[in-house]
Amino acid sequence: MAYVPGFQQDVFVSYAHGDDRKWVEAFVSLLKSDLDDKLGSATQIWLDSEDNRPSRDFSREIPAAVQSSAVFLLLASPTYIRSAYCVDVECKMFAATLDQRRSRFTTAEFVNEQFALRCPILPIDNNDHWALFPGLTDIAFADGSGTFALDTADFKRSFGRLVGELADLLKRMRNHSTAVFLYPPSPSADLTEAQAVLSAELTARSYRVLPDKRVKLPEQLREAALTVFLVGEQYDDSAGELVEIAAAQKKPWVVWCSPSVENAAVDQVGFHAHLEQLDSAAKTYLKPGILPAKLKEEVLALLKPPERPPVDTADRPSVYLVYNARDAAERKNAGLISYTFRKEIHFEHPDNPAEHTRRLAHSDAVLLVWGNADEEWCSREFLEIVQASRRPEANGLCVFDPKEPKTGAIAEIRRSFGDHLYIGEQFGSFNAAVLAPFFTPLLRRTQDDRS
Repeated sequence: MAYVPGFQQDVFVSYAHGDDRKWVEAFVSLLKSDLDDKLGSATQIWLDSEDNRPSRDFSREIPAAVQSSAVFLLLASPTYIRSAYCVDVECKMFAATLDQRRSRFTTAEFVNEQFALRCPILPIDNNDHWALFPGLTDIAFADGSGTFALDTADFKRSFGRLVGELADLLKRMRNHSTAVFLYPPSPSADLTEAQAVLSAELTARSYRVLPDKRVKLPEQLREAALTVFLVGEQYDDSAGELVEIAAAQKKPWVVWCSPSVENAAVDQVGFHAHLEQLDSAAKTYLKPGILPAKLKEEVLALLKPPERPPVDTADRPSVYLVYNARDAAERKNAGLISYTFRKEIHFEHPDNPAEHTRRLAHSDAVLLVWGNADEEWCSREFLEIVQASRRPEANGLCVFDPKEPKTGAIAEIRRSFGDHLYIGEQFGSFNAAVLAPFFTPLLRRTQDDRS
């Protein structure tokens, strides 16, 4: 789990394979160790591994890792700036995420933030690497004589600066996330499932789960936007003080009870009864037997995460293209749609699982792109789209090569969701005109909404 909520990795290390691999690996090992110590928490640093390369699909894994990392660490060199993959894929892909990041990190401290650090590891003629993320200040690990050895004073000086700046950025990003106080932090066996389910969901949705340290628990509770108490068979004397603080606030708080509480020792039974009877308008009490999934729903409903504005859309409507991103043919089909209508429509893609639910709920329209997948996949995905999207009437299905057995699923979708829904069929070469009945009303409706 990353230190910064909402990301899979904290740091993506971008380097050229022609550079000194052993130096890079040793550098990253030191970086993780020092970051962990400075932050007091395990950090996730992504570096591709030569040992596992034959068994992994890096053509998909690396772009996904770039997009799901909080910070981009660029180890520039003469080889790096000549690498089409480093410059045209990794750097450009991360740069494309900046608008989306700025829509989340909105305070003044992030106004000019590029969420990247640039570290030359070899001298570069004419400082050509400055064209990569212009405005960044270099933290150099090289001079005219070459790359700094790890045991030299020059290395330690640059390394100390890098760790300090990187830790500061990660802290600011983490602290910007809305906090939820989930107690106890180390649950007993009867609370483990509920704690794990809720913690994972909150983190994936970019919430910061507290407490993240064993001191100043009252202060951490007061910082949180919402507090959740998980009550099981073990009595915790500290919980009583924290409950009184939560009850005295106007912020919402939740009590969830494990079925085992009914068979607990008398002190815990009494604490449970006190929680049930405690008069607090901000309290939500969930009786024993409520499943962890229902707890998750209640907590998310109370948090009411704000709608994020569409990113970089200007006056364009946003359309979420749903397709099997692991299939090359499906990506090609989606790419044809995205490229053809890129000037009129802002498209989002299934590149980040943590964003899937939000995109379904907040896009102006959702278009399911179906090519190679089976009927069950299509029916399941379309059902989720209809249930989650804010404008069910704006959903659509674009089918490529609609031969058997696709006709059965298409007929079922028509029966289940209505003939007014758009279903377009693409035969042979891509035909943009087929999608006109889907995009034209969307463009007109968006113009009306904004006029």
